[in-house]
Amino acid sequence: MANLPTFIRQDQEPLYPRVLYNRPVTRQGAGRLLVIGGHSGEFSLPTAVHQLALAAGVGECRAVLPESLVKFVGGAPGTTFVAASPSGSLGTEALGRVLELAEEADAMALGASLSSNSHTAILMERVLQEAPTPVVLFGDALTALAHHSRRFTERENCLVVATMPEMFRLAGHLGVAISIRRDGGLINKLEIIRDIAAASKCSYAVYGTEIITAAAGELVVTPVNYRLSLLPAAYYGVFATTWLQNRTRPQEGLATGAYILREASLDIGQTTTPTVADMAAKIQLALSDHV
Repeated sequence: MANLPTFIRQDQEPLYPRVLYNRPVTRQGAGRLLVIGGHSGEFSLPTAVHQLALAAGVGECRAVLPESLVKFVGGAPGTTFVAASPSGSLGTEALGRVLELAEEADAMALGASLSSNSHTAILMERVLQEAPTPVVLFGDALTALAHHSRRFTERENCLVVATMPEMFRLAGHLGVAISIRRDGGLINKLEIIRDIAAASKCSYAVYGTEIITAAAGELVVTPVNYRLSLLPAAYYGVFATTWLQNRTRPQEGLATGAYILREASLDIGQTTTPTVADMAAKIQLALSDHV
């Protein structure tokens, strides 16, 4: 039989309870996250990631938005505005200020509502190239950097949060041969993630009908309410937080993030669309059960 992937299943009990019980209690110890994104037509996703990362226990979170959004969210706490492109997205002139802010952060999150234009794509490339700060990539950043995927997959201090379709596309850009079987189920997903992770130095958190995390050569599978995928900001905010707080033990941080998301998603109804405020409360409640 082919070389089947080995994995650990995490269900009703956390794999790493000490990570939950020994969470940092000071703002400095809990880490500083920089969420970079937004454009003139959309700013809800970066603000949602900001709110959900704070709910997950990050010490400080700052949203970096283009100055075209000042009239909509000017004065919002924890927000910094930088130079915008002519279309109102993040502009290349913002590079210097973004790099300054990245120096002060423990991790930066890229991918929340990035506009698909050359100004923003070039800015993302330069930020990756020039900022040594640990980075969490997801959503629009994976599209903007599609042709430069090695720039982030070759970084040990990088986390990619993605869906399976996004992983399929990433495999193509990396030249990793994968086999997608219609009836392959979980094992096929694990094979694909394992092979992409083996060709990378970064870590992965893949979400959908379950959460699969890949770090330090280990695969962990955690069941989750699939309707949580309707609010991807929950995955971005929680994983960014638990990963940056456990940088020397990425597999423990990611598995713990998956457990928190599982617990927070348990009572989402079959016809319910989770809201940011509701999910923030559920995440805080899940954490309060492990104090």
